[in-house]
Amino acid sequence: MMKNKIISLAVASVLFPMLVTQAVADDLKVGGSVRVNYSYSDYSEASKDKGGDFDFNLVSITFADKWNDIGVAAEYRFYQGYDFLKYGYAYWDVNEDLTVSGGVINKPFGNKGYASHNWWYSLNYYLGFEDDYGVGIAAKYQKGSSLTELAFIKNAVYGSSDHRDFAGTVAKGTIDDIDYNNEETNTIASRQSFTLNSGDLTTVIGASVEYGQLYNSEFGENGDTLNYAVHLDISYDGWGFQAQYLAYDYDQYDDGRIDPNKIGMGMLDSFFEVASKGNIYTANLSKNIATSWGSYTIYNDFSMVQPDFEDYDDSILNTTGVSLSYGPVFVYVDYYAAKNVLWLGGNSLGLTQANDDWDHRFNINFAYYF
Repeated sequence: MMKNKIISLAVASVLFPMLVTQAVADDLKVGGSVRVNYSYSDYSEASKDKGGDFDFNLVSITFADKWNDIGVAAEYRFYQGYDFLKYGYAYWDVNEDLTVSGGVINKPFGNKGYASHNWWYSLNYYLGFEDDYGVGIAAKYQKGSSLTELAFIKNAVYGSSDHRDFAGTVAKGTIDDIDYNNEETNTIASRQSFTLNSGDLTTVIGASVEYGQLYNSEFGENGDTLNYAVHLDISYDGWGFQAQYLAYDYDQYDDGRIDPNKIGMGMLDSFFEVASKGNIYTANLSKNIATSWGSYTIYNDFSMVQPDFEDYDDSILNTTGVSLSYGPVFVYVDYYAAKNVLWLGGNSLGLTQANDDWDHRFNINFAYYF
């Protein structure tokens, strides 16, 4: 706990002076956001009794600076009861084609950018395959239509016992008297993509592979993880389509105390179980419309976790929504229909479902960027 407080204070001590000295650095960009959230959940009696819940979501601080070919970027987030560094890295533009970076970096895996349009993300995010970060080094090589990305991620940002990682991360923890002692380390992730342009039509096709060590700190033994994906992004005249097939396998060391078909993961100050092996299917459709006052995007995002075990059940999430951008204001208005989904009526992903019901949530997230 003391270590975490020291990290938080150290980051804050760096960010705060930058806020008050922005004028002395021509290339320094300091910003952030304040976000609040309203939700109404049909699977929560308390939510229905109160007509929904209106809560503080987060405050974020971002900064970026560049000197010639060297740059830095970071984002720190404050939620209710906890805070963390989402990313923070330095980079070097070696030449016009090659960039190398180091620090808390984004893992190059899956659809470029995001595999969703909505506030809740897709199910990929909760298993560590969307907007995921770790401590390591990376290289990006762009040549014509080809983009090659490679990263070595040594470990999670706050280690294996502190569950403040932004996206799902294999971690230590206890659920129902079952102790998970795994930690992700020495992970290599790569993504190769090609961009094809034809008039107003842009197509990005790609494939990703990830291999890493799963270390059991209790027994000093190792498992491993091997994950791969093929992905597609198409845009035409404001329309967008995304598709992805992803196969994952968290092959942990079996210490005789666990069910190896489950594995514990941590994120956002929480710890939960998922199926240790399975497939994830993603398909998203969107339409962006520009107006005189800003823009809005209508979308439907679909993702499904299909576990590789007969006794377990699929997890399905379908999100229909619209996002609106007006100056510094950004709003998500989403309707989630979920089955066997963590935090949407369920408590895990890809495990045995408590019932066969669909759960629903209406959500509005309001953000002001500065």
